Amino acid sequence: MNRTMEDSQQTSEYVYEDEQVFLTDQNNLFLKEGLEGEQKLCEVSADAVEDKVAELKNVFADLEQRIHESLEKESLTGDDIAGLREDVKTTVAIGNFNKLMDKIEDYESDLDESDAAEKEIANSEAEPEEKPEAEQEDTAAENTDEGSKPPESSETENDEEPQDDGSGESPDHQEATSETEEDSSDDDSLDYYREIVDKAQDLSKQSDWSYVSAELDELSRKWSDGPDVESDEVKKLFEKFNKAVDTFEDRREEHYEQQEKKRQQNLEKKKKLLKEFEGIVSNETWTATRRVSQMKSQWNSIGQLPSDKGEGLDERFEELVDTFDDHKVDRLVQKRQQEEDNLMGKLTVLEKMERVAENINHETTEWEEIAEKFEDLTKQWKEIGKVPREKSDEVWERYKKAQDNYYDQKYKYDPDHQSKVDRFSHKKEKICEEAEQLVEMDDIATAARKVNKLHHRWKKVGNLPQRLEDKLWNRFKSATDAFNEKKANNQDKIEEQEEEHYQQKLELIDKANAVKDTDDFEKGHSKMQSFMDRWKKIGPVPRKKSNKIWKKFKGAMDEFYDRRREHFKEVEEERKENLERKKELLEKLHELGQHEDPIEAVDIAKEVQEKFKNVGYVPIEKKNEMWKKYREACDVIYDRMRAAKSGDKFDQELAKANLDQEDRNEIQKLRKKYKKLKKEVRSLEKEAIRYKEKKTYFTPSGDGNSLLDEVDEKIASAEEKIETKEEKMDELTKKMDLIRRDSGD
Repeated sequence: MNRTMEDSQQTSEYVYEDEQVFLTDQNNLFLKEGLEGEQKLCEVSADAVEDKVAELKNVFADLEQRIHESLEKESLTGDDIAGLREDVKTTVAIGNFNKLMDKIEDYESDLDESDAAEKEIANSEAEPEEKPEAEQEDTAAENTDEGSKPPESSETENDEEPQDDGSGESPDHQEATSETEEDSSDDDSLDYYREIVDKAQDLSKQSDWSYVSAELDELSRKWSDGPDVESDEVKKLFEKFNKAVDTFEDRREEHYEQQEKKRQQNLEKKKKLLKEFEGIVSNETWTATRRVSQMKSQWNSIGQLPSDKGEGLDERFEELVDTFDDHKVDRLVQKRQQEEDNLMGKLTVLEKMERVAENINHETTEWEEIAEKFEDLTKQWKEIGKVPREKSDEVWERYKKAQDNYYDQKYKYDPDHQSKVDRFSHKKEKICEEAEQLVEMDDIATAARKVNKLHHRWKKVGNLPQRLEDKLWNRFKSATDAFNEKKANNQDKIEEQEEEHYQQKLELIDKANAVKDTDDFEKGHSKMQSFMDRWKKIGPVPRKKSNKIWKKFKGAMDEFYDRRREHFKEVEEERKENLERKKELLEKLHELGQHEDPIEAVDIAKEVQEKFKNVGYVPIEKKNEMWKKYREACDVIYDRMRAAKSGDKFDQELAKANLDQEDRNEIQKLRKKYKKLKKEVRSLEKEAIRYKEKKTYFTPSGDGNSLLDEVDEKIASAEEKIETKEEKMDELTKKMDLIRRDSGD
C-alpha cells in the first residue's frame, strides 16, 4: 500500500516511499530493485511524485504486456529477443525488471535449444568425427646471451725510460706531449662510459624483457672491455649503471610474478568452471544449454596456466561436453515430441473454444455457465506448453480468431455483456478524447500532470475484449505519445509556464501568511481551505523550487491550524462548563414538571428556559442529547398547563398528579391513543346511525332485497368495529390506572 506524503514523513527517512520507490530530499526518485540494484529514475517534485509514480507504473505495465504478447507467439528471432532485452534495459519505469528479464532469458534458452535441436537430432545417427588432440601451450623461454670474451688489448705497456729517438727533441718535451695525449684519452673514456649508462637507463624503462636482458648483458661486456680509468667520475657512472640494471631486474621480477599470479588465477577459474560443469552433469540438468554455451566460451577465453598444473583439465572438460551433448540430443528429441503433444492439446482446446462461439445464438440464456466454460478453456490453452516453432504463428492466429468470434457473438446476443462493453468503451473513448485535447492545451506543464491521471483512470475502467481494447489503447497511446513529443519539443515554454505557476503559488503563500494570525478561526479555516484548493489547481513549478515553496505554504497553514487547535481546546473546556450549567437548569425544569400548580410552573419555566438558551455551546457530541432532554422537560410542563386549562377531568387530574417524568410521558402516550380511538368510535357511531336511517326507506316485502341486506352488513360491521375499539380503550384505561397506582398516587 502506498503511503501519502504526510505519512511517509512520519515513518520514513524519505520525502515519499512505497514498496518499490523512494524520493529523496533532493527530489531524486529511486527504484529500490532495478537490474543493477538501486537505480535512479528521474527528478520529480514532492507535490508531483504520486502522479509520476502512477505514470511510471503504467509505463512498466505497457512494457510487461508487450513483452508477454511477444513471447507468447513463440516465433521470435535472436534479433527480436535482443530488442526486447534492450527495451527492458532502457525503459524508465517502476516494476520488477529482474522478473521480466528472467522471462526473456528463459525464452532465449528454449530458443537456443530449439535451434540446436534440428542439427543435433539430424546428426544423432551419424558417426562422430574424431576430435583433434589438444594443442599444448608453449611456455615462453627467456633469452639469455652468452658473454663474449673481451678482445686482447692492443696496447702494450712500456716501462722503459724514454730514449732519444734522434728527432732533436729533448726528453722533457716528449713527456709533456704524452701528458696532453693522456688527458684527451681520459675525456674519451668518460664519454664511452657515459654512453653506456645512458643506454642502460633508457633500456631499464622498457618492457621487452628478453631483448632488454640481452642488451644489458652486452652493455656489461662493453663496460668490462672499456678503457681502464681510475677516477671518481667513473665510479659514479658505474653506480648509475648498476642501479639501472637493478631497476630493470626488479621490474622484470615483478612482471613475472604477476604473470605467475595471473596463471594461477586462470587455473582457479578453470577449476571453478569444471566443478560447476560436473555439478550440471551430476544433477542431470540437461536443460542448461545456455549456461553450458557460456561456459564453453569462458573456458576458451581463459589464458595460460602454471607449468605442469593444468594437465588433464581440457580433457576432462571435453569429456563433460561430450556427455552433456549426448544427453542434450536425447532431451531435445523428447522436447520435440512434447511440443508435438502440446500442439495436439492446443488444437483440441481451440476446437472446443470455436464450438462455444458457434453455439451462441438468440436462444442462449446460460451466459454465466458459458463464460465460465470459455474462461476455463482459455486457461487450459495458456497452461499448455510451447508448440513447434513452425506452427506457433498459425496456432496463435487461430487462438486470437476464436477469442474474437466468442466476444462478437456474446456482444450480439448477451444484453448485459453488451451494456458492460458499451459502458467501458464509452469511458475509455472519453479518456482518449481528453488525451487528444491535451495536445491542444497551451499550459503544457499542467497537461503533463493530467496525462498521468488519465493513465490511472484507464487502469480503473476495466478490460474490454482484446480486439477492442487494443484499438482504443492504440488510440490513447497515440495521443499520449503525441503529447509527450510536444512536451519534449517545448521545454522552454514549459519552463516559462512552471515559472508562472511558481509566482502564483508565491502569491498564495503571502495570502496564507496574512491569514495565519487571525483570531476568526472559522473564517480563517474557510480561507485556508480555498487556498489549498487553489494550490492544487495551479500547475507544477520548477522541480528545484517545488519542495521549498511547499514547505513555506504548509508552514503557514500549520501555524494557523496549531493556533486553531489551541483555541478549540480552550473552547472545549468552556463548553464542558456550559454542559454542567445546562444540566443544573434541566434539573430545575424537571422539578417544575411536578409543580403543584401547572399554570404557575409555566411562568417559572420561562425564566429558566431563557437562562438555558443563554448559557452557550456545549460539546458537539452532547448537543443533540441535551436538546432532546430540554424539549422533553418543557413538553411535560406545557402539557400539564394545557391539561389544567382544558375541560377534560382526566387531563386535569393528570396535570395535578405527582408523577415522575417517565411515567407521565408514558401516560401521555397512552392517553393520545385513547383519544384517537375515542374519535374513531364516534365516527363509527355516526356512520351506523346514517345506515340505520337509510334502512327506514326500504319497504318490507316477502322477497329478499340485496340493497337492504348490504345496509344491514354495513351496520353490523360498524357496530363490530365499535365494540373492538371500546375494548382497546378499556385496556388503555387500565394501563394508565396501573401506572398511577405504581407511582404511589
